[in-house]
Amino acid sequence: MNKRFQSMCHSMMVLLLVAITSLPMTALGQAYPSKPVRMVVGFAAGGPADVIARALGRRLASYLGEPVVVENRPGADANIAMDVVARAAPDGYTLLLAQSGLSINPSLYGKVPFDPLRDFIPISFVGEASNFVVVHPSVPVHSLKEFIDYAKANPGKLNYASTSSPTQLATEMLNQMAGVSIVRIPFKGAAPAIPELLSGRVQVMISSIGTLLPHVKANKVRVLAVTGAARSSLTPDVPTVDEAGIPGYSATTWYGVVAPGGTPRAIIERLNSDIRKVLSEPEIKSLLLAQSIDAAPSSPEEFDAFIRADIAKWQKVVKTSGAKID
Repeated sequence: MNKRFQSMCHSMMVLLLVAITSLPMTALGQAYPSKPVRMVVGFAAGGPADVIARALGRRLASYLGEPVVVENRPGADANIAMDVVARAAPDGYTLLLAQSGLSINPSLYGKVPFDPLRDFIPISFVGEASNFVVVHPSVPVHSLKEFIDYAKANPGKLNYASTSSPTQLATEMLNQMAGVSIVRIPFKGAAPAIPELLSGRVQVMISSIGTLLPHVKANKVRVLAVTGAARSSLTPDVPTVDEAGIPGYSATTWYGVVAPGGTPRAIIERLNSDIRKVLSEPEIKSLLLAQSIDAAPSSPEEFDAFIRADIAKWQKVVKTSGAKID
């Protein structure tokens, strides 16, 4: 009888353990998170992606009950950061502040160490931003049309700061559609490129409105156009590239949060819920608007569909423009 009882107890324990391990995380007492969360950014501190990540991280921490530590891993148009997150444990403790490079880089680069669809799970869209087209005051132009004429008359003499793959393709699209040749100078983000622009060592830059606006207001650079389909509410007098002389041109940079592939659904849903709360806060909305971004939280499924469509869009642009980085 005693052996039989012991055998029954053992069987019940096994069944109980199986049942517990198969329970969703929410049924296990909200075990996540129990330590700090890392948010990786693929660009240098001080740039638009870094500003957004730090604002999101600071407020997200208040909902998670654990610190959100921003880690800058600049280089290779954010490919380094994306590889770090793709290889991280899928446990919700490593996130990526993703931007358009996630969907652009697999086409632009000959080879990347990650698959944008297999190696990441979308959590939420954050928003997208138009950019400024600016020149150093030493360039004798005051409109986009004058700039195009000047660039055509001086082929290869102007260079531009390439701070990310989205702004690189935005500039290459301008090159192609305007029939000009501006030389690319790569940087690990907008922050290290700004001093070179202000000094005149690079003469042209396409970057976020929030990053460039203070320098425009200080008359240190001259704005020629906005890259989006509509004018920015921050600078309603500045025309779009389309209006200023290149019909059909439109290029923006989007931002969102993703996790490593395989991250449990319960964690994705928890993070999505909290990020939605963060993006509804007036302070965060104002901060994003200063970067010319309207907060636009989404479901994971909506963000996934957006990324898939964006990959297809930029595959066509890269193919048509011939832009390639080996």
